[in-house]
Amino acid sequence: MSVPTLLRGEDKVDRPQDNRRDRLPWEKPKIYTEALLPTKNKTRSLDRFEDGISDTDKIIAMLEKREKELAKWISDVRASLDGLEQYSTSALIENRASEPDCDMKTWNTSQIHRNVTTLILDLQRATDRHDVARVAAIWRRYHDGSLAKTHLEAKSREQIYISFLSSFVTLARPEQAVHVWNDMLEAGVIPNQRHWNLMLKGSAKARDPTSLEDIWRYMVNAGIEPDQPCWTTYIHGLITGGKWQRGVRVLHDLGSHWRRAHMNQRKHVESAVAKLGSLAMPKDKDPSKPSLAPVMAAVSALTAIERHEQCLPLLQFATSHSLALTTDIFNILLRPAIRHGNIERIDHIFALMRQHNCSENETTYRILLNGHMSNKNSTFPLLCPREQQDSVFRILDSMTAQKIPIDQKTYSTILYGLLSPKNATYNDQAARAVLDHMAKQGIKPSTYIYSILVTHYFAIDPPNLPAVEALWQRIRAEKPILDREFYERMVEGYARVQSVERMLFFLRRIPHEGKAPGWRCLRVVLGALVEVGEWGLVGELVGDVRDTRQGLRRWADEKVDSKAEGEFWDVVEEVRYKVEEAEQSSSMLPL
Repeated sequence: MSVPTLLRGEDKVDRPQDNRRDRLPWEKPKIYTEALLPTKNKTRSLDRFEDGISDTDKIIAMLEKREKELAKWISDVRASLDGLEQYSTSALIENRASEPDCDMKTWNTSQIHRNVTTLILDLQRATDRHDVARVAAIWRRYHDGSLAKTHLEAKSREQIYISFLSSFVTLARPEQAVHVWNDMLEAGVIPNQRHWNLMLKGSAKARDPTSLEDIWRYMVNAGIEPDQPCWTTYIHGLITGGKWQRGVRVLHDLGSHWRRAHMNQRKHVESAVAKLGSLAMPKDKDPSKPSLAPVMAAVSALTAIERHEQCLPLLQFATSHSLALTTDIFNILLRPAIRHGNIERIDHIFALMRQHNCSENETTYRILLNGHMSNKNSTFPLLCPREQQDSVFRILDSMTAQKIPIDQKTYSTILYGLLSPKNATYNDQAARAVLDHMAKQGIKPSTYIYSILVTHYFAIDPPNLPAVEALWQRIRAEKPILDREFYERMVEGYARVQSVERMLFFLRRIPHEGKAPGWRCLRVVLGALVEVGEWGLVGELVGDVRDTRQGLRRWADEKVDSKAEGEFWDVVEEVRYKVEEAEQSSSMLPL
């Protein structure tokens, strides 16, 4: 099936572009303009023109000389920028397979360092945007290009592979992470603790405890002693992967390891002091010193699987190893207690916080705000708009008085509570006051805040489409990092008002941003097209979804058999005859 123009119209997408991508290949940034135009003879040349020199041959000769000088300047600047631009973001996403790589033998250490730094920065930006397409392009460019064949310093090559492993693990791409791992081994890089930890994270994220234990065994057999991050990942992955009892046992094994390491260190110190005196006291920190991170990981994982009764004994485990409890670990316990409205457990947690001299922080207030405004048993939605606003600002004033920072997450929690459909009435007045307060603090809206506002504008009756468009223009001007959720809210909103063109516009932006629309979003789009009888577009949509190589879901994290996916294909089956009729009718039209 041919690529649907309406769904794919890449040339029609008004994607925000940076200056580097907008420039033509032969154009240079403005910063180099003065360097390209030497000023030594500029005044003298102008004076000669002003003196009335009219000798055409001399003028032509002068211009030709100036042209050669300018060409030489351009050539020199291009040569100095070749290394830097080879791995720039724009070059990575453009089709430059036909261009030969520059001769690596001519690169000096400084150029190679710039290339490595630029590659890692580009990779980090693409990962932050969850742009799978760009990350994959950067990997192909590195793997097939000259930099991979360079005699890099071992530290630089290790860092490159760490960056790629981290990106693919973050984006839930285990197959690509394994490919990077194998390529790393072929390149002669010996995995260290950071490399192994990233592979552990990949298995933990995939909820695959068997693979997690295999990687751990391989790491230990390879003679790598796990550090605290490795232990933390391993324990958390076992518990969230369904082996929570095994995860808790591993934590206690770690405690035994701490005790043995402490005893060995103590014996070593006593022996050294007896021989050499106080000068033998170790100055470096003990690498096996107990840490609260694995304990917090275990508590977080247990609360995620609703094993709350197993958490308090872990606090005792921490204190038995002389670990000072922090507000963060109590926040982990507080969140589910507030969500379930368990007043007795909430009081007990705050009592433990006071017992361990822990004060509330911004996360604590955010948890309290969420429970106060959005819990099903909360009375907040029943308050009148003015009372709601006063309630919110009392909490903000309390945070300010205690010098607790108010961040984007806190504001998004408040805005969601004020504009959520759970609220009895949308409190626009209080939301505007909160946005004004945020602006005075110099804090810009996050993509989640944008999603909350867009959802609200579409949900009110009638939908405030001008406000949606104004917000989109502001986003285009500010160029923030947008996530898939924002685009899906735009798609679903325009589907609700049956604006097919705008709905498809935002739908096709999702894969262009290196993301994949979820099945719920696709189900909404399909329903909107069916409702308005756009059978031709229904056929194109179905074909596009089925095209796993170039279609809408080409960047999907994984194939998930969800309820929404089943509903999508059920609707497709119901309207199949309508689509076939439309295709037959279009084929019968005269050319």
